[in-house]
Amino acid sequence: MKKYFQILTAAALGSMAIATVALSADDWSFVAGKYAVEKDDCKLLAKGRPFSKALVKDLNGEALTREGITSHRETHCRFRSSSKVAGEKPGWTVKAACEELGKVSQETIAVASGADGSLVVTSDDVFGPPLTFVLCPK
Repeated sequence: MKKYFQILTAAALGSMAIATVALSADDWSFVAGKYAVEKDDCKLLAKGRPFSKALVKDLNGEALTREGITSHRETHCRFRSSSKVAGEKPGWTVKAACEELGKVSQETIAVASGADGSLVVTSDDVFGPPLTFVLCPK
């Protein structure tokens, strides 16, 4: 019986260690707040919830939050995981579930930080040319 508890404890600790490594692997340090392609959309983001129908219908462009990218178009990407890319310029690879015209696909999005605090998002398959998001005032 004593060995049973030792084995159970070891298994539980091992599972927790694996879960902790998996959770800590994501790097969301690039998200410093709420971002918008169109500066006027920052006012809407201050009071609207990401991905809400009320926000989407009033947006002029795309908006980025920790939850993902919301668009006035029929494309919305919910962020699932993120990892920092090693190199001179800060960059991240983000896995997202993107919905376009009701169809969901798993996509990889490249995010780079600009010198002015902006974020440049590249995903040719989803958004076309790179989008530059400006950090909205808090």
